[in-house]
Amino acid sequence: MSFVRRIAAGLVALVAFVVPAAAFDIQVVKSPGGIEAWLVESRGLPIISLQAGFDGGARLDPQGKAGLAYLTSTLMNEGAGDYDSTTFTQKLEDKAISFGGSADGDAFYVSLTTLSANKADAFELMRLALASPRFDQEAIDRMKGQIFAYQKQLDEDPGSIAGNTWSERAYPGHPYGLRTTGTAETVGAITRDDIVAFMQTQLGKDHLKVVVVGDIGADELAPLLDTLFASVPATRAAPDAQPVTMQGGGKLDVIDFDTPQSVVVFGAPGLKLTDPEYRAAQVMNYTLGGGGFMSRLMTEVREKRGLTYGISTGLAGSRLTDTLFGSVASDNAKVKEAIDITKAEIVKMRDTGVTEQEVADAKAFLTGSYPLRFDSNAKIANALLGLYLEGLDKDYINRRNAEIMAVKKEDVDKAAKRLLDPNAFYWVVVGKPAGLMPEQPQPAPAQPASP
Repeated sequence: MSFVRRIAAGLVALVAFVVPAAAFDIQVVKSPGGIEAWLVESRGLPIISLQAGFDGGARLDPQGKAGLAYLTSTLMNEGAGDYDSTTFTQKLEDKAISFGGSADGDAFYVSLTTLSANKADAFELMRLALASPRFDQEAIDRMKGQIFAYQKQLDEDPGSIAGNTWSERAYPGHPYGLRTTGTAETVGAITRDDIVAFMQTQLGKDHLKVVVVGDIGADELAPLLDTLFASVPATRAAPDAQPVTMQGGGKLDVIDFDTPQSVVVFGAPGLKLTDPEYRAAQVMNYTLGGGGFMSRLMTEVREKRGLTYGISTGLAGSRLTDTLFGSVASDNAKVKEAIDITKAEIVKMRDTGVTEQEVADAKAFLTGSYPLRFDSNAKIANALLGLYLEGLDKDYINRRNAEIMAVKKEDVDKAAKRLLDPNAFYWVVVGKPAGLMPEQPQPAPAQPASP
């Protein structure tokens, strides 16, 4: 790392003292061309962070080309205009500019962090990357090689096998069932023409959200937005995927894998962030398995019985579906017991609810830890972008803690009854679990005939 980059990193780490997470003043900035952005102006440190997200991401990958969005994202800082990969990277390094792309199942991202003294160079490099990416074959082949190596690691890791199998079987035939990184076959099939087409069809100003945090004002940002994104098509041409419902509720699959410890991934339908009961579900999840050593599952599965080093649950939202998920790893001889206890705790919370003390503890943690997520301009921008892409309004982040504090025990109990149906969970076990066989969903009990 160069000296100037170390200085930039140090400055970024101090931003938390300049922009307190407790109350963000978020301005809505609109460019002359109609591009909208959220701006958190902070003049305390000479740093600007920009996060842009195009809704779509890997769920728009063409059939047989899974991994296209991800591969394209890795090429965003691999040369543009007259600058080949080496020259482009050197220009970033010389000015301590952090720039690159990324992709997940729901969005394609471009991020930029720069010292404000170097903003002209930084914004021009970003503009070039969007308008004139080189996509040299050498860079494409090199990035593919890195992806192939990463895929090989995933294929040999029981945790990744469990997660990928769960997604594939929970969402059969849907893009959410595919790896964001694709497979060796699908990535191998991607051509330079596919990558160029991605920029022309899968990105569109009509699906663009932008967040900027730092040493820049609205008057300067507004026209800059049109300059940066001038090359992006007005509308996204690629057809979107359809909403999907999770499959496999009540089922357990065992994937044979030679490892001394089985890995378990389980999940059931969850709630959207905009659902009125989402806050109560957060408190419920913290109590069940999201609160580390404070959670019931850690107490019952680890502390009392020593069956695992860790077990957790969480709420995961995607644009077209939502999930309450969990994971645990245990010795092959003990994993069945770990699963049985986990299932029993799910049923117990559904049937008997939570205590007032558990609600108080969960609310204290969820509100107290929230500001810790915002210790840099880049993290603030990234967090706001996620909310923006979800369709939430700019004031959401400032009222979030108050909404959590308003949750009552009866709200949590209601959310538990809604979400913790044991027959809604789909389980995948990877390993050689003793005494554990695949299970199929049990038929619903017959209803008595009407008189």
